[in-house]
Amino acid sequence: MKRMLPMVLGFASATFVSLAGAASAAGDEKLAAALPETVRSAGKLNVTISLAYPPMEYSDAGSNELKGFDIDLAKAIAERLGLTAEFQNVEFPQLIPQVVTGRSDLIMTAFSDKVERQAQLDFIDYFKTGNVFYSSTDHQGEIKTEADLCGKTVAVATGTSWVTWAEELGKSICPADKLITVIQIPTQAEHIMQIRQGRAQASVIGLEGLLDLMKQEPGKFYQIGQVGDVNHYGIAFAKANGELRDAVLATLDALKADGTYAQILDRHGLKEAGVEEFKINGSTM
Repeated sequence: MKRMLPMVLGFASATFVSLAGAASAAGDEKLAAALPETVRSAGKLNVTISLAYPPMEYSDAGSNELKGFDIDLAKAIAERLGLTAEFQNVEFPQLIPQVVTGRSDLIMTAFSDKVERQAQLDFIDYFKTGNVFYSSTDHQGEIKTEADLCGKTVAVATGTSWVTWAEELGKSICPADKLITVIQIPTQAEHIMQIRQGRAQASVIGLEGLLDLMKQEPGKFYQIGQVGDVNHYGIAFAKANGELRDAVLATLDALKADGTYAQILDRHGLKEAGVEEFKINGSTM
């Protein structure tokens, strides 16, 4: 789980952090024709994000250049539609207000498609995520499955839904006298330090976080067991913006058909997180 968002409306204060560059002259005319006139005439796609969450959206220290899977996919969508992608960075609680008040066209920032959010938004599910246990490879011989964590200590980010998930999973698979001990520690760097110092034997992270960690530090970390609590990130639109939603859905289908979607996933080491089919609010339309 990335971040939790209260369902409160208000006005967002957006920071414009990057432009994707000039709109492509090679945009697909048929796809572009399906755009709302206001978007097509403006020549830009206003994308709201909330920094920073590598590998999805982030910038390097001292740089304003946006990077990440969401950034690259948003640029590809805009380019295929003959538009320029313009990114607006807001605090996470302001994502929904930014879209429902019309200040931006869509949200694309590792934003979970949740039933309660569908009262205000429509989602195109485009990325699979979930919770995973992981550890350093020196534990690979003794800890292979979730059951091997019984009686061991797992470091988890303070106050996140991962805490409850790890505790409940432990209760469901471990003997009552050999439960998983969950310790809450703020950052991933501290979790890794706890593992390396022997104070914990594993930690919990989102699937994309682990894939990125294994890409950045090859051969040092591994996944324990299966992905749990599988859910999807969605591109979110105001309910009234169905025309744009459908144009973006058709564009995603085109990007998948020609291999662009897979190429962007591979570029960020996220192949396992790709979806077989793009769905609206978790259902095929």
